[in-house]
Amino acid sequence: MSAVAPAFLPEALHIDVPEIDNQHAALFARLANLKALCIAANALPVVEAEALMLALREHCATEERLATAAGLDFSLHAVKHGKMLKSIAKTLADVQAGKMDVFSLIRFVEYWFERHISEEDKNLGRHLQQAQAAQQ
Repeated sequence: MSAVAPAFLPEALHIDVPEIDNQHAALFARLANLKALCIAANALPVVEAEALMLALREHCATEERLATAAGLDFSLHAVKHGKMLKSIAKTLADVQAGKMDVFSLIRFVEYWFERHISEEDKNLGRHLQQAQAAQQ
């Protein structure tokens, strides 16, 4: 696990798949940085917000790649990722249009991300570990 993980990824959110845990830690670190920038500027830094969306899309693609390689049915999980990405993109647009404050966006992303790891990615981690054990 990366050096970022201990500071930004609580043990309870580890799924014991290093590539995914490292990405989760990096996403939490990116979100903490975005929050600090928003507090300093009292506005949403567009470049950093777009970088967060890109990192989220890449993370979703990583999970799908690992699940597919392990022969897992990822269709329901992928639907949840799609809904999440769409919701966050809409919330970003609402913030940029002045319809919502930036801190509501950050709370939403933090909440969604923690809940998703707890409710979805933990199961994905178990299934990936089982698939790996079966191949050995």
